[in-house]
Amino acid sequence: MRDEGVPTVRTGSFFATASGGIGWGTPAAIGVALGDRDRGVERPVVGLIGDGSFPYSVQVIWTAAQHDLPIVYVVMRNHEYAILKSFAELEETPGVPGLDLPGIDIGSVARGFGCRAVDVETAEDLEREFTTALSAGTTTVIVVPTRPQEALL
Repeated sequence: MRDEGVPTVRTGSFFATASGGIGWGTPAAIGVALGDRDRGVERPVVGLIGDGSFPYSVQVIWTAAQHDLPIVYVVMRNHEYAILKSFAELEETPGVPGLDLPGIDIGSVARGFGCRAVDVETAEDLEREFTTALSAGTTTVIVVPTRPQEALL
């Protein structure tokens, strides 16, 4: 992939929670996109979200689709709640049940809520689909496979 960077240093171009709350990013992207529309700002909103966080409030993507919001959700798919597993290790409680996420078809869920959705396998696929999504003018969910890894806490 080309290293052109994404401008996130301009005022109003990067949003995050101070506490790292799981599930915040999916609806927050909608709030940013609606706020942009209300202010007459035309730009796509990009939400980079894990597959554990995305389903916390997945129903909100229906709102994004209904309002044709230009949001690109890039969902990193590692089939687990990696951050919660890391917290369990930190708290010396390994093996907490329910932290593996096999079999969730995020693309199908997104299409069911009315979004455009694609699964990618390579960096080239991601670059092509991301570029397409940036100009689609509607909500797109791109599912990117990743390898599980321990979060460093």
